[in-house]
Amino acid sequence: MNLISCDWGTSRFRLHLVQRKNLEVISSLSTDEGIKSVNLSWQKQSKLNRADFFRKYLEQQIAELAKENQVKLDGLPVILSGMGSSSIGMFELPYADLPFSIGGEDLIYHKFSANSQNEHDIYLISGLASSTDVMRGEETQIIGLQNTIRSKKALVILPGTHSKHVHIEEGKISDFSTFMTGELFATTSKSTILSHSIKPCEIDKAPSFEAFKNGVEAVDKHGYLSALFKVRTRTLLDHRSDELNFAYLSGIHLGEELRQLRKLDPTTEVIICADPKMAFLYRLAKQTLGISLKDYVIPGALSKLATIYGHLAIAQHLNID
Repeated sequence: MNLISCDWGTSRFRLHLVQRKNLEVISSLSTDEGIKSVNLSWQKQSKLNRADFFRKYLEQQIAELAKENQVKLDGLPVILSGMGSSSIGMFELPYADLPFSIGGEDLIYHKFSANSQNEHDIYLISGLASSTDVMRGEETQIIGLQNTIRSKKALVILPGTHSKHVHIEEGKISDFSTFMTGELFATTSKSTILSHSIKPCEIDKAPSFEAFKNGVEAVDKHGYLSALFKVRTRTLLDHRSDELNFAYLSGIHLGEELRQLRKLDPTTEVIICADPKMAFLYRLAKQTLGISLKDYVIPGALSKLATIYGHLAIAQHLNID
């Protein structure tokens, strides 16, 4: 039996046809029509209500996926996570509370049954809320990673535009925090005075590694706001290259995010779910900060499939045929 996995974020739409028996992704499709842009399109029309408008777009993309791969997808169930359940998504759902089982038992979801206009049952997954923070989508990744999280106490790091640090105790999410690491890196490197001192580069050689570590050390010593301006002074006074300043700025942002690890119980295992290059930089930043917590990197292939595996686990839990 196959399943359609949909990860609908703020700025990206991702669709996957998955073979459940072998846990295999048969085919995929992605677009730039994230929740935000589809919501704006919905507001410009008056014929369909919000849920029907989003479902129409989803059905069109499923049809496109079937056409591109010459397969029949009639009647296959769809698991949809991410921003689809947000206030600007298909249908707003309340957040689930903490503690939250990483097995998925505590999920809040809503089923849209197939009808004359829509061929597929859609299971819309909600997110989580603590007293101070929210997430939509990352909870599905954690469910997909459940078999790799074996420590009694762990911190799972999910890097991204808004990086998540997810605290897990005895198989349950007990708390989490959001860090605007990716968004602030993009903003400072492109839309501030620092843009004149930055040129994108691969952080993959000794000089860039050293510049990256210097950035981590600077934010730890001077704090975030002061360390940022040193990107500029490195150009004016030290004549550092724009490429090395890119690595330095990256170090500032990852160092600022990871300084928080010093507050953790020393028995906590840090689990990094990222592609190999990003995981390496997170470990390098952690090492540079002198944080000795045991860590583990989720293999790159599994990191990419975490959401899909989460959807498969959810389908099994909900007895979706």
